[in-house]
Order: sequence, then structure tokens, then C-alpha cells
Amino acid sequence: MDRRFGGKQPTGTPSFAWSCAVVVVSLLSGASVVHNIYKPDLRLPPPDSNDKGIKQEKVDKI
Repeated sequence: MDRRFGGKQPTGTPSFAWSCAVVVVSLLSGASVVHNIYKPDLRLPPPDSNDKGIKQEKVDKI
């Protein structure tokens, strides 16, 4: 009676490093697909010279 619950030997699990590699590759490929479909605009807006003047006025008023 050494065997319990069906008596099959465990098949084993993949190593932790292999699992992490698979997760990273799947996340990067998913991000690549999404960015190829939606093509987001990742440019930064140009700095406005007016913002500095407004901030300086607020500091002067305090």
C-alpha cells in the first residue's frame, strides 16, 4: 500500500528560471503586439516658456 490516490509518479515542474524566462518573454511579446496595434504617442510635450512665468508669479505672491 505504498501508492496513494492513483499511484502515478509526479511529472516534475519546470525550473524557476525557465518559468521566469517564459513570463518575461510572454509579457514583452504581448506589449509588442499591443503597441503595434494601438501605436501610442510616447513623445514628451515641449516645455512652455509661459509655465515658468506663471510659477514665478505664484511664488512672488506668497
